[in-house]
Amino acid sequence: MRYLKSKYILYFGVPIALGTMLLISESRGGQGAQSPLPDPPSVKESVTRPVDESIQKDSKDIFQNEDALYSYVKEFGLKQTIARLSELEPLYGDCHQAAHKAGRFAYEIYSTEAFRSVGPECHSGSFHGTIEAYFKKHGTADLSEDLKLICRSDWNPFFSHQCLHGIGHGLMAWSHYELFDALKACDLLDRGSTSCWSGVFMENVVGGLAGHGEHGGHEAHFTKYLNDDPQYPCSAVEDKYKSYCYSFQTSRMMQLFDGDFSKIAHACFQAPRRYHASCFSSMGRDVEAVYRGNPEAVIKICSIIPMGPARNRCFTGAVQDEFWDPKGQDIALNFCKLLKYKDQLDACYKTVFSRARDVLASKKDFNIFCSKADSRYQSVCLGFIRKE
Repeated sequence: MRYLKSKYILYFGVPIALGTMLLISESRGGQGAQSPLPDPPSVKESVTRPVDESIQKDSKDIFQNEDALYSYVKEFGLKQTIARLSELEPLYGDCHQAAHKAGRFAYEIYSTEAFRSVGPECHSGSFHGTIEAYFKKHGTADLSEDLKLICRSDWNPFFSHQCLHGIGHGLMAWSHYELFDALKACDLLDRGSTSCWSGVFMENVVGGLAGHGEHGGHEAHFTKYLNDDPQYPCSAVEDKYKSYCYSFQTSRMMQLFDGDFSKIAHACFQAPRRYHASCFSSMGRDVEAVYRGNPEAVIKICSIIPMGPARNRCFTGAVQDEFWDPKGQDIALNFCKLLKYKDQLDACYKTVFSRARDVLASKKDFNIFCSKADSRYQSVCLGFIRKE
């Protein structure tokens, strides 16, 4: 099935034991009183990997060979590793999982210095890997202090969100996939709880942070917070969490409906109206993951949704998934140019210009980017430039 190539629906991973879960005294809404979590099983220290000092900077083995990847991180550092994995995407597909492993290795090698080299390439896989490794070693006795160390305060909103989202992934795995415990742990953060919630819900669907049998060396894990109801667990969590749940729920619907986007769109319309925007944005991301590099196909699939805000959300969910780092800027602009109606163009360009403000390095880069936009939107684009 083609849709299984999506980075959002690859597998369920097993949670790695990361220390004793902090006990949260609140009761779960609709779930009964919380019982203390059992002590996690001990974690064996990973065997020191051999380092191939002859590994070359242009190595291709690092995408699929963990020993080669470890050697590359050791020899060239995390930043260069992520750059190389990103270069190899056209050959091997999505690099998120490889970047995740690289992040884990970098923390093992460089400790907290690894946090200085994480970046948005490979859909922020290095964020997730370093955070997982940190929690594995230190637990979460003081989440607020952990936050200061892991997520730098000088990052722009996009990078900050990715880091906080990664913490949500880590908390979900660390809590043995106890969804309600992980959400309550996010609530203890001094900032960024909503980004953390999004990581919890994504981890509940994909199980991606903790690894899986083929790549992670762990037995498969299946969360108990999924069932045959396409609205669950979004229908069971408190209202404040629901929008963030629906932001990843269509990846679960992909599994339930065998990748039938017509059924997924119908299920989104069955959600409470105030969560339609989140659900259709999620659908757009999943459409993009299936038809990456084929914007005409993405637009055709999103167009099964009736004209209006829901269809526009599908378009914007798709286009922003293409634009995570500078190399995605031309693809994103070309996507917008293929749309026909003003409301669609307005929504698409607003999304792309906002993302460019966060991922382009300088005012000069942004000016060049704006010059490539549709002439009718170039002045709008320039208005998004972040003051340096």
